[in-house]
Amino acid sequence: MERNKAIKEVHDHIESMARLHLLHGLYHSEGFRKSKENVTRLIYKHRVDVKKELSPHVSMLYRRYFD
Repeated sequence: MERNKAIKEVHDHIESMARLHLLHGLYHSEGFRKSKENVTRLIYKHRVDVKKELSPHVSMLYRRYFD
């Protein structure tokens, strides 16, 4: 997978997780857990620097859900 595509996919997954949590209250759902696993896998596989390569908004969401 191309690096830019992987970073976009990380963005999309994290924004989707925020919607699941805030709009639907699905923070503890199986889908939310799988999304976290997918994001973690993409970040490690493509060595994404979340502080430098993600937008400020998505970086903040990342810290909220992964730290």
